[in-house]
Amino acid sequence: MKKTLEDLSVGVPAQKGNGGRLLAPTVSASAAKAAEPMTALDKTTASAKRLLDDEALARSEKTARLKAAREDRDKGADD
Repeated sequence: MKKTLEDLSVGVPAQKGNGGRLLAPTVSASAAKAAEPMTALDKTTASAKRLLDDEALARSEKTARLKAAREDRDKGADD
């Protein structure tokens, strides 16, 4: 007697899957790169970029404050 596929699969729980398609990555490429071990040079570069960004932000805020103060001063001198 030949067994059918249904006879063979009795007692096997139903499987949930993607139908044999390739799985989509669960992590973005940038996150995967961030998960890689960092060399000393990478750490130094990241630290330097962070410091330069912080200094540039502080400089732009200072420039905006000084510009506003000059405009207030010049506006008051015209009166």
